[in-house]
Amino acid sequence: MENDLAWSDHSDGDLLQYDFSPPGGWPGERVAAHQIAIAAMLDGPDPGAGASVPGWLRLAARLPAALRTALAAELRAGNQIAGIGSTGWPDNGSVVVNMRRRFTVARHAPPAGVSWRDIEDPHYACEEIRQKADSVEFLLIC
Repeated sequence: MENDLAWSDHSDGDLLQYDFSPPGGWPGERVAAHQIAIAAMLDGPDPGAGASVPGWLRLAARLPAALRTALAAELRAGNQIAGIGSTGWPDNGSVVVNMRRRFTVARHAPPAGVSWRDIEDPHYACEEIRQKADSVEFLLIC
């Protein structure tokens, strides 16, 4: 993707972590366009395919289809990814996406198989959207 300089790789061995931090010169419109471009990629048939696919997109492609749909809906509604990782929590193989703001679209109409939960835990998150696939939890949190 054209703007991969906005993504920082903080991975360490088997622990994968990519954080989105746009360069200081990016206006809000460019950040929003980048997030909408991510949503379009997530809607594709196999977003993680190809040798030149960045690591953060390969992780996003591992999300179950319904959770990818919820993530794309949030991005189109103006929310932003802060980071995405696979650290072995909550399960081995889990992918967790950290969002910048509270959920809007996906919270009110989550796709089938996806659940929303209000948490309000200052040590964890305000909300989470989750889907389980093959005994592995996948999460969007804010």
